[in-house]
Amino acid sequence: MIIEMNKILKRNTSDEENPRYNVGGFKVVPNMIGLVNVINTTSLEKVEEEIDELLAQYNSKTNITLENIIDFHYSFEKIHPFGDGNGRVGRIIMFKECLKNNIMPFIVLDDDKSYYMRGLKEYTTDKMFLIDTIKHEQDLYEKICEELLNFEIEEK
Repeated sequence: MIIEMNKILKRNTSDEENPRYNVGGFKVVPNMIGLVNVINTTSLEKVEEEIDELLAQYNSKTNITLENIIDFHYSFEKIHPFGDGNGRVGRIIMFKECLKNNIMPFIVLDDDKSYYMRGLKEYTTDKMFLIDTIKHEQDLYEKICEELLNFEIEEK
């Protein structure tokens, strides 16, 4: 499913046929997260093994919480399994898992991306920065949903 998400994301883009991005498979070129405050990622040889371990660990949980989803996301991003689109796929997975587990979903807005990136960078020393950023995004998403649900069509 995760590979399929990446294929859908990259469909009909210039990356789709570029062997460097290996759309439809795991990365074939080493990568990292960010240009400033770089986060190192899993080596090519260990990607599949680490993804399998992450999925097994996550799927063994019986009561998924928001923190479980964020922990999964951090680990997924640290692996950075694809040549491109890792962040977008990771955030789509969080959205899906929130819906699946009856947790308010969220979208990381462009205005808050620097906070999100800082939260990833500092996650091993201070989980609350990313957790608080995501809770803020949940609040914003909930407000937008409430506004949409309260929208009334006026008759002419």
